[in-house]
Amino acid sequence: MNLFKKFNSAFTSNLSMFVALTALLALVFPSFFTPLSGYVSLLLQIVMFTMGLTMKASDFAHVLKNPTSVLMVSAIQYLFMPLSAFAIAKLFGLSGDVALGLIIVGSVPGGTASNIMALLANGNVPLSVSATTVSTLLSPFVTPLLIATYGGAFIEIAFWPMFLSITQIVLVPIVLGLVVSHLLGDKSEKIKTAMPSFSSIAVLLVLAGTVSVNRENLLTGGLTVVLAVLVHHLLAYAVVYFIYGLFNASATTKRTCAIEVAAQNTGLSASLGLTHFSPEAALAGAAGTIVHTLVGMMFGSLCAKKDMREAQEGKAAVRARSARATALQRTH
Repeated sequence: MNLFKKFNSAFTSNLSMFVALTALLALVFPSFFTPLSGYVSLLLQIVMFTMGLTMKASDFAHVLKNPTSVLMVSAIQYLFMPLSAFAIAKLFGLSGDVALGLIIVGSVPGGTASNIMALLANGNVPLSVSATTVSTLLSPFVTPLLIATYGGAFIEIAFWPMFLSITQIVLVPIVLGLVVSHLLGDKSEKIKTAMPSFSSIAVLLVLAGTVSVNRENLLTGGLTVVLAVLVHHLLAYAVVYFIYGLFNASATTKRTCAIEVAAQNTGLSASLGLTHFSPEAALAGAAGTIVHTLVGMMFGSLCAKKDMREAQEGKAAVRARSARATALQRTH
């Protein structure tokens, strides 16, 4: 068990490397990974099921104790992200299904990888988990409405099929996970230790399938989409830091909420694009999985290093004051 815990920790902390490697392999050997594109929805259901399986009553208690922080994250996520995606699609000259794909990325809830990033960044993990839970449970109702509102400028959108699809991919598996977790009781704790890695592997398979069917699009016009996704992602960090700065929020809260808003459920966006539109509509989701994970992990690492440096500086300052006090005592 200790060996598995070490593997689980190593795998999740190096997730960015595995994301880059998976994307590269899917580009080089597309025919090997293309069949996975037919199982994207099923893989996402597995991810959502593991999310429900790992949920605890304390996650919902945190929402009740700190509703403002959690609801504020969801408000920024569902108000700013789709609007900014629409504006960036226009700015970069994206059109049709490619533009729609970026809007889908902006309209989906926070991704489960945000919880890993928050942990790496020394953030408020309970807040991150609670915010992911709330935005995910809201998504069957909010996401189709946002996609229809903003995506309708580029292509005709059918609301109800998307609502049913998100309900099947998100809501049903989460509820099943909660039921299974309740039935298993304490026995589920051993299973939960494997869930972060299991969920991450499913996301990597979604990425591989999406990249493989979009290989030509990525190689020809992928750079523009990647840049658009990157700008969209970085804007989320900037806006959250600005808003939470107005309220004098702590560094821990700011970094947690920034990660939560910026790191979208790109797997879900890719699934919606492939299921309801075309491979081009999943292009931004594929690019988003790479960009969001790489930037999020780098940001988390920088935050951890900053905390370590400040802690070392604090210890050095204490030692210096102690040395001065000792020197003064000796002179007297």
